[in-house]
Amino acid sequence: MTGDDLSAASYSDLPLRERLPEYFAVFGAGLGAAVVAGVLIGGLSAAGVGEAVGYAVVFLGVVSLLSGGASGGGYANMSVGAIGGLFGGRGRIDEDIDDPAVRRGALPRTDPMERLRRGLRPEANPRAFWQVVGGFGYVAIGFAVVEWFG
Repeated sequence: MTGDDLSAASYSDLPLRERLPEYFAVFGAGLGAAVVAGVLIGGLSAAGVGEAVGYAVVFLGVVSLLSGGASGGGYANMSVGAIGGLFGGRGRIDEDIDDPAVRRGALPRTDPMERLRRGLRPEANPRAFWQVVGGFGYVAIGFAVVEWFG
């Protein structure tokens, strides 16, 4: 089965052995993009190519750590719920962003305090966990590149 055939809930129920190849592919694609960006920055600036690649990979790792921690810790729901509660707004149900009705806003609105409560008790999110693990990997690889080639 591919990731296209599965919903987000059933995908996280798969054993790690079946999810790991996708995680490695995404990690490798991110690493490749950071290396390309670093080579371009290094070639266009006074910084050496090794340092530019290393710091681009470190930057990708920091972004990965922040986004994985925010999504896995429920902070995205908390911030939207808190802002909605502060300004008296009502947030949109967005659990299933692939649903066209959700994108059009046709579903009923929820209370911002309910969204805040969901953020305080997030469900297990293995994808966010592995994103944070990948972020630590990027940071380690980036600092190693800077140390060896910088």
